Amino acid sequence: MHRPLARITGALGTLLLVSGLATSGLAPAAAGPKPDRAQHTATLLYFHDAHEIGPVLTGGQDRGGVARLATAVRTVEEQNPATAVVFGGDLAGGTLFGGLYRGVPMVEALNDVGVDLANFGQHDFDFGVDHARELVARSDFPWITSNLTDTAGEPFVEGGTWAVQRVGKVRVGFVGLTDAIETTSAAGDLVETDPVEATRAAVADLTAHATVDVVVAVTQYPMDENRELVRAVPELDAVFGEEMAEYDSVIEYEGDVPLMASEGNIGSLIRLDLTKRRGEHVVAPSVVEVDQTVTPDPALREVEERYAAEMDERLSEVLADVRTPLVNPGQISRSEETALGNFVADAFRARHGADVGWVNGGGLRAEAPGPEFTLRDAYSIAPFANRVLKVRVSGAGLRQSLEDAVSRVQDAGGGFPQVSGMAYAYAPSAEVGSRVREVSVGGAPLDPAATYTVAVTAYVAGGGDGVSGFADAEVLVPLGDAPVDAEVIADHARTLGTIDVTTEGRITVLP
Repeated sequence: MHRPLARITGALGTLLLVSGLATSGLAPAAAGPKPDRAQHTATLLYFHDAHEIGPVLTGGQDRGGVARLATAVRTVEEQNPATAVVFGGDLAGGTLFGGLYRGVPMVEALNDVGVDLANFGQHDFDFGVDHARELVARSDFPWITSNLTDTAGEPFVEGGTWAVQRVGKVRVGFVGLTDAIETTSAAGDLVETDPVEATRAAVADLTAHATVDVVVAVTQYPMDENRELVRAVPELDAVFGEEMAEYDSVIEYEGDVPLMASEGNIGSLIRLDLTKRRGEHVVAPSVVEVDQTVTPDPALREVEERYAAEMDERLSEVLADVRTPLVNPGQISRSEETALGNFVADAFRARHGADVGWVNGGGLRAEAPGPEFTLRDAYSIAPFANRVLKVRVSGAGLRQSLEDAVSRVQDAGGGFPQVSGMAYAYAPSAEVGSRVREVSVGGAPLDPAATYTVAVTAYVAGGGDGVSGFADAEVLVPLGDAPVDAEVIADHARTLGTIDVTTEGRITVLP
């Protein structure tokens, strides 16, 4: 049966993997708030990481999907009509489906599910600020952000630095926080302000203009950062955060403040019951599974199946044979040369006839082991719809970009460069800023005073992953005329017919 967790007092730092402590949420109403106190209890249902509209496969069993989500939500709403649904962000980009459809079908589905409030995830900006605003406009629910502003310092959502929802008889105040904007296409157009200062300001403004019983932060931060946030802003009564485990829900406590994260890919909901007892509101978190035990909502199941069929039809086109598997075991494209990285960098360079092709290793999101390379492979490898620019940069700027890009290799930083038309050596154990050694372009040593043309994504050219050397580059093929990376990869595969790419010493890792 559905078992709300007991309130854990003084369990500072205790980590609970609680996905096994609750079933799908299809328990009888008696398992929820008891009728004699239901009018004093409000329920918040929280989820995030909604890149895929349909279920995902886990260990031979599928979970998630908007059809099951709808059933799980409505079951809880039957137990307690005083229920609000909170979405934590990330419904565009990040996966093949997210890259193809850019979050629009997810917004339409969440409108049907009945979401009441949303916070932004960084992937909601994978296609730029204008597209993010379009997603907001399509939503039947409000979005908030307390720490994202435009370059003029104005909140990204006008009037949306906080929100108040009346859930039954409980007035809940919300603030929203997002990080990692530098990894998106909105880098340079949005300013990510300090989360603690932003939360303090939002809470102060909230409490000055509204009367609330409980204040909840909805963040895209991991548990350690949420813990620090609670210490710095004691007005917070609960925090919904980013997923900590793909297959497990997590509930921790900082003092008596619950820090909660649902599974990735809509695998679960966090249920937070807010009950007034002796003049105070007690918060009680639990987990509602969204797995194969949940009966899908029929109408939304038809939507899932329609998109699945449409994707299969669009993406089944065979573009080339694969003679050399394009694999990326353990994400080694973030630290050393790979055939996959060479193939994509070659595609960029060939498209623009550039001296150098450059792709960040963290942007390679899938493998293509063969024996055929399909359109699905192209969009799976590059699901973020980054535009491939052509820029002219000095040799000094190119070398600085290399230094920046290898500066976080020990942390598997996503900026690590896979290259074409260029070779370099680096020492990962050397001091940051002095790791890059021999660099050559077209077989000749790099000349700091010369200029070179580079085919590179707008994300990297704009400073993504901390790469600064392209800041003064001359843009030869601007954003408006630049092709999408997945399309460049697909066209290159068609041209080759047979993909036979190996590692050949473009990158040397020095001891």
